[in-house]
Amino acid sequence: MHEQGVEREFIKIEDDCWIGTNSVILSGVTVGKGSIIAAGSVVTKSVEPYSIMGGVPAKLIKKR
Repeated sequence: MHEQGVEREFIKIEDDCWIGTNSVILSGVTVGKGSIIAAGSVVTKSVEPYSIMGGVPAKLIKKR
């Protein structure tokens, strides 16, 4: 039986972020300072500071 290698990256959540219930943040993603992630979102890419993100996959709703 051949076992595949697993490569893991860290998730970085900066200061003053709000992350809604049941959100999923994939490995290697950085959530920028002051950002808001809506409940139930799936974050697949890094989030710029002071952004409001939501959806599956998460998209920019608004800058704050």
